[in-house]
Amino acid sequence: MNMMEMLGVLLIALVAIAGSAVYLNSGFSKSKVASLEQDIVTMRMQIQQLFASSSDYSGLDDTTAIKAGVVPPNLIKGSRLKTPWGGEINLSTNDSHGSFTIELSGIPQNECTQLAKFQTDAWLSVSVNGNILDSDNTITDIVNACTKSNTIAYEAR
Repeated sequence: MNMMEMLGVLLIALVAIAGSAVYLNSGFSKSKVASLEQDIVTMRMQIQQLFASSSDYSGLDDTTAIKAGVVPPNLIKGSRLKTPWGGEINLSTNDSHGSFTIELSGIPQNECTQLAKFQTDAWLSVSVNGNILDSDNTITDIVNACTKSNTIAYEAR
């Protein structure tokens, strides 16, 4: 085998490896989205259960939720709540609605669409970058609402 043939074989091998890496990364990304969706639902239900005997969600914040054990462990990084992509997760209350919000920041564009359309009918509201989504929004509307780095807020009672 001469030098040109060896370079050709090496180039083909590198292209195959790069293609595999892209495919593998896509699979990991979908797994992260599915895991985060499950974690959000778990956290919502556990917060609702924790505050079931209260008239509102006063006192709910990240620290309280961590100490009360209502946050899935894989979302806790030190004393902060984090998404699988390293963005912040913030819990807050809305006293006028008697509700609470789970806000995810730093969500990549591709994952934003999946997370923004996740169980929209199960939440009081879902917003992307401050824009509240409703039942009239199409997939195109949701895709257009997502940018390079996104904040998604889920509001629940």
